[in-house]
Amino acid sequence: MPWAWGGAAAAAAVYLARVALGRKGPLKVVPASLLAVAMWPSSPLAALALAFCALGDALLLDKDRFFLHGLGAFLVAHVLLVPALLSRAAGAPSAGLLAGIALAFVLVLAGVLPRVRGRLRLAIPLYAAALAAMLAAAAAVSPLALLAAAIFALSDTLLAVNRFVRPLPAADLAVSLTYQSALLLLTGALLRLPPP
Repeated sequence: MPWAWGGAAAAAAVYLARVALGRKGPLKVVPASLLAVAMWPSSPLAALALAFCALGDALLLDKDRFFLHGLGAFLVAHVLLVPALLSRAAGAPSAGLLAGIALAFVLVLAGVLPRVRGRLRLAIPLYAAALAAMLAAAAAVSPLALLAAAIFALSDTLLAVNRFVRPLPAADLAVSLTYQSALLLLTGALLRLPPP
């Protein structure tokens, strides 16, 4: 459904403009919701993953109260994306690329985990493992899917550093820009491929 992808791109642009002006809000959930609609005909599993992204977006509108819940929604999204991506795999990623992904996640966790307390000390490594698996699955699909997944990982890394390590300049805009770009690129990559 090209109209849904185009609508998601437009909604993402409007939302990013609002973030740049310091005005966030419920428009955040619209792009992922429309992308779920766009993906439904060709990949119901990817559509469900995007619906969980939209749920995570809704929960993270109140990060102080629902951060762990939002993290859980995105964890489910990444778990669902792994088989959705692998069903479109064109080949296996190289061992060197897989090792690089693992190393990058170990380094990020080493920088973030010492600052984390409570249940998040378990939740964040689980989430990172699911995100790394999604990145590896995307690497098996296409260079565009890999780029999208890497931008998604960058978005989550910026969010984690800003929340747990030190405040980053223009963090909300940087996280939102990378996240929305990743969703649009990932669904664009999948929509270009024939259904499995």
